[in-house]
Amino acid sequence: MPRWLRICIAVVLMIALASMMDWRSLRVHATEMNWLIAAVAFLAIVLEMPVNAMKWYWSLRLHDRPLRWQYLFRIGCMSFFFNNFLPSAIGGDVYRVYRTWSAAGEKSAAISAVLLERLVGVGVLMVNGFIGALLLMEHALARMFVTVCLVAGAAALVALPLAIRLARKGVLSRRFGKLAAVESMMSRVLRLRSEWLGLALGSLLFQILAAWVVLLCFAAVGSSIDVPTALLVTAAAGLASVLPISISGLGVVEGSIAGTMVALGGDLEAAILAALLLRVLALAVSGLCGLWCFFDDGKAPQLDSADASVRLQSTPVAASTRTTM
Repeated sequence: MPRWLRICIAVVLMIALASMMDWRSLRVHATEMNWLIAAVAFLAIVLEMPVNAMKWYWSLRLHDRPLRWQYLFRIGCMSFFFNNFLPSAIGGDVYRVYRTWSAAGEKSAAISAVLLERLVGVGVLMVNGFIGALLLMEHALARMFVTVCLVAGAAALVALPLAIRLARKGVLSRRFGKLAAVESMMSRVLRLRSEWLGLALGSLLFQILAAWVVLLCFAAVGSSIDVPTALLVTAAAGLASVLPISISGLGVVEGSIAGTMVALGGDLEAAILAALLLRVLALAVSGLCGLWCFFDDGKAPQLDSADASVRLQSTPVAASTRTTM
């Protein structure tokens, strides 16, 4: 989608939200803002940064790229800055790939690690939203979300064994030679390894923090919500942010939060103010993360000292013969 069109969509969505608000009610909520709770929400977003580096760390280890957590934390902070201040939702992910591919220029592991981390994160996000929706089944939106999750889960249960079988039999490489590297990567990743547990737990902790931030933002504007509602709202906002139709999800995330709360019987003005507070806090944290750019030495990534047996420079053939940890 052209950049100018994304900007237009973001502006239109924000104008639409502004036109639906009762500004007097919004001012009342704003004057009742609890800044102490907002500060706690800010700290919760800060805590997401090391957790994000942790799940990325385990995803890279699944691809036999055991980089140091400290390095990934620094690059992850910089990518968060790029995600919020570059006119693209994938700017940060592209930067993460660029800073983690091997010295030989082999990019498939770095790309796959970011994609896998994102996919697992979305999966955990949907599970959390599913749990919240189950506890809110009196609402039509919750019932629809449960149905979507069940269909997606059934599709995943069918697709995952099929992918493992295709990777083991080498079907893709025999029919499409250019997909040999992809198949080699799948055969390494789609195995029972301890790294999967680290990735899953890291993703779960990250999504719990994200739901806690949403709950705190609503509490800060004087509109407390329960945990199931926070889980469902977080899931809706997270899934909406995946849509590449706006600049950094501007308007899309705010609209999804407001729409979800209205569907659950909540107050529109409080939901919009909470969404705007969430946006401001995220921008503040990402602005601080951008300070890393001034101290970045630009050096190539270094291996985790606990896994020195795995080398940075690798080829698809050598990578397929590595011993898993």
